[in-house]
Amino acid sequence: MKILSVSTATNHLSVALNDGQSVIIEKSEQDERNHSEHLDPLINEILQENNLQLKDIDRFAVAIGPGSYTGLRIGITTVKMFASILNKDVVGISTLQALAASVNDKDTLIVAGIDARNDNYFAGGYVNEGGQPVNVLADGHYHISALLEAVKDYLAVKPLNKIIFVGSGFTKQEELIKALGVPFSYGTDDQNVIHAGLIGKLAVAATLTDPDQLLPNYLRRTQAEVDWHKKTGKPFEPDSNYVEEV
Repeated sequence: MKILSVSTATNHLSVALNDGQSVIIEKSEQDERNHSEHLDPLINEILQENNLQLKDIDRFAVAIGPGSYTGLRIGITTVKMFASILNKDVVGISTLQALAASVNDKDTLIVAGIDARNDNYFAGGYVNEGGQPVNVLADGHYHISALLEAVKDYLAVKPLNKIIFVGSGFTKQEELIKALGVPFSYGTDDQNVIHAGLIGKLAVAATLTDPDQLLPNYLRRTQAEVDWHKKTGKPFEPDSNYVEEV
C-alpha cells in the first residue's frame, strides 16, 4: 500500500512516501513561514523521483494537530483535496503520536510535547506496545505543573524505568522534571522533529476518515473562537460547525 504523508504542524515541513511500514523516501525542510509554497514542490519531487502520480497513491495521511493553526490548515486542506478528488483513503494522525513514534525504548513513558509558551505545552504521554506508541496520558494543552502532576500520577499506578521527553521546550523545565525523582532523558535532535515517514507507518492501521470530516485538532480554542464566544455569549460548538461549505 503506497501512502503519501505530510506534516505541516510545526516549522519542520516533512513529506514521505511509504510502502506500508517501509519508508521509501522522506524529504524535510526547516521552514518557518512558507509551507504553502514548499509543500507542493516537495510532493512533486517525491512522486517524480519514484515514477508515480497522485492517482497511484492508495492512502493519504496528515498530522492533524496540535500545532500551528495556519500550518495545520495547509497540510490538512491539501490532503483533503487529494483524497476527495481521487476518491482515496485518508487518515489523520496526532502530531504528538507521530513525535512519540520516534522513540523505540521499552518500559519508558514517552512524553511528547510542543512548547506553547508561558510554561504551557501541547503534550501527551505514550508507551510502546508492539512497536506502536499507545496514548496513556491524553493529548491536551497543559501547564507544565499540570503535565508533570499527570506524569507523576500515572507512574504511581504504572511504574516505569524512565521517562523520555521528545519535542520542544522541555530542557528549560529540567529542575521541575528532576523533582519527579525518576530517571529521564530528552529526545535527540532527530527525534524532536516530526517525520512524515513515521506518520505513514502509523497510517497503516489508523481509522479511515471521510475527507469532509478531516479537521484540525488544535487542543485549545483559537483566538477567533474566544472572541466570538465573548461577543455572542453562545457556547462553543464542534469545529465543523464553524466551517461554511462552499
